[in-house]
Amino acid sequence: MKWNNLTLWQYQQLMPIITNPEKDWTELDKEVKLLCVITGLTEYQIDSLAIEDLKELRKELAFLDEPIEGKPVDFIVINGRRYRMNYDIKNMPAARYIESKVFSKDTLANLHKIAASMVIPQKKTWFGKWIDDKYDASKHEQYAQDMQEANFIHIYHSLVFFYQVYRNWIEVSRDYMIQEMKTTGMTTEEAEAVVHLLCESMGGIIPPNLLPNTKILELRKLLK
Repeated sequence: MKWNNLTLWQYQQLMPIITNPEKDWTELDKEVKLLCVITGLTEYQIDSLAIEDLKELRKELAFLDEPIEGKPVDFIVINGRRYRMNYDIKNMPAARYIESKVFSKDTLANLHKIAASMVIPQKKTWFGKWIDDKYDASKHEQYAQDMQEANFIHIYHSLVFFYQVYRNWIEVSRDYMIQEMKTTGMTTEEAEAVVHLLCESMGGIIPPNLLPNTKILELRKLLK
């Protein structure tokens, strides 16, 4: 097993086990639960394995100690549907990135929803060429489900890259963002606080699941 073999959904199931295991779990308990996620086997099936078979199966967890290597992609194809990753922040309607409230929720649990807010669905022409389709907000749940079934590496590195672009855009578009947020009813002080907090939270490449909880709480108060 490698990072590249995981779906986004599997990653979302693995991380809570790795970062926040139950206090009464033994190391074996933790490994069994991780194996359930990556193999699709039940705990009963794994517990029923012979010792030698279990030792062999545990080798499947070795990739968790490896770096998550990869690069952002331009397109994602899943369930017969194709999506173009949109990294052009300035052409994304303000409602899309503010509405997604990237940092105001449980980011790990919502990675698929965040990804669904940055993709453009595509359709085929009569000549077999893929072109952009209209983004349908009412289909956000469908887009998100597709993202959850997509290759984890593709989504992960595309989101990290998106956040880099997003941060740079915030830096050069502070006044515009403040004005956009004020149209939603925020005061100038509240909008300025959001922009400051976003910039402060996104110094460098920050994997989506590593945003400090304190920052999430602060942003939740401002963006609720």
